[in-house]
Amino acid sequence: MNDENIKKLPLFKILDEAFNYLAGNLKAAGIFALVNYVLCCLCIYSWKTIWFWFVVGALYILWSVFFRFYFGRQPYFLWRPLLYSMVPSTKILVLSTVLVTLLLALPVVPLFLGVDASYNQFLQKYMQDSDVINALTNLAVVLLSPWIIYRPFLAWISAVTGRSGSLKNAWVRTRGNYWEFLLLGVIMNLTTSGLYYGLAHLGIGYGLSLVVISPLIVYYNVVLAKIYEFFFLEID
Repeated sequence: MNDENIKKLPLFKILDEAFNYLAGNLKAAGIFALVNYVLCCLCIYSWKTIWFWFVVGALYILWSVFFRFYFGRQPYFLWRPLLYSMVPSTKILVLSTVLVTLLLALPVVPLFLGVDASYNQFLQKYMQDSDVINALTNLAVVLLSPWIIYRPFLAWISAVTGRSGSLKNAWVRTRGNYWEFLLLGVIMNLTTSGLYYGLAHLGIGYGLSLVVISPLIVYYNVVLAKIYEFFFLEID
């Protein structure tokens, strides 16, 4: 693909179109938001039990059904595309885990290069500060999200709707849009994190916070569906 054929993502137009879609499909959006809310609550209460993985599986099926519904791929639930979609989703999980782990391990590298004791003391303090680790992890995920989340996620949408789930195809179609996807990651991260911590500051617990956040999750999945349309379905 030549540089002149690169399609630039009109992110703010996509965000507006996604909002208009939700406004015109409030009933369906409400149903998906409600089911997502219930399953997210079950995730919280089943954490560290075997039932947690069953709930995660139910969430996986929910969003598979959502994208098939959005693109009008009836029946909305089919085992074959669901199983086929696990190939790109597994690659996303492995790639994300490996890259984030490597980034978090970088501070340890100087220890093998013979640095002085002061750095060792600093590292021990850093490793004990969970807020610092969480912040660095979050930053790393956002910076890498165009590569390890959003582009591969488009391949997952393609697979779950019965099309090719090729990561290479998704990469080629979306090349030249790192900053656009990074901006999307920043917007999604700031809004969801801002809502969560803002509500927590007001003393609102997980359950009530999810009442507000769950519709936002539906909205951002519509955004991703619109992005998929732009790169994969729109006729040049």
